[in-house]
Amino acid sequence: PINPSRNRVYVWRKLKEFGAEYFKQGVAVLPQNKKNVARLSRLAQKIGEMGGDAQLVELRFLGASDEAALIQKFKKQSDSEYVELLRECADLFAQLGQHAGQKLSEYETEQLKKEVKKYSLAKSRDHFQSGRSGEFEQKLYGAIDSLRASAQDFANQLCRTLDKL
Repeated sequence: PINPSRNRVYVWRKLKEFGAEYFKQGVAVLPQNKKNVARLSRLAQKIGEMGGDAQLVELRFLGASDEAALIQKFKKQSDSEYVELLRECADLFAQLGQHAGQKLSEYETEQLKKEVKKYSLAKSRDHFQSGRSGEFEQKLYGAIDSLRASAQDFANQLCRTLDKL
């Protein structure tokens, strides 16, 4: 819907949350799977309720190079998100590496949980497995190993969270 603008912002944020790429202006695409079809169907319904217009269509490329180019855009989007996440976490991981035998502060615990949640969201948008998720997991498991002696329960909780992804 054109007005109010908050409706357009809502739709844009939802598409960004899903990891959609814009194919052309006003045309967002996602790989076809059950999860994406369900999310887009709910969003299309919501757009209709807001007085807007949305259509869900299946896109099939006639040229392999065009399809590869779009997949590359998805991978680049995911790579950028992982790089930003690693940049944000660099100091936190360095601090955690120095905590062997010490208890984490409440702030550090909350920051770590927040970053794991961001990672979970980034991984859910990594539709074509860009390959960067392993870097974050490796650093997180390194931090977990450093904390195991003093925070066994917390480290196990984080491991279970990562294993569910």
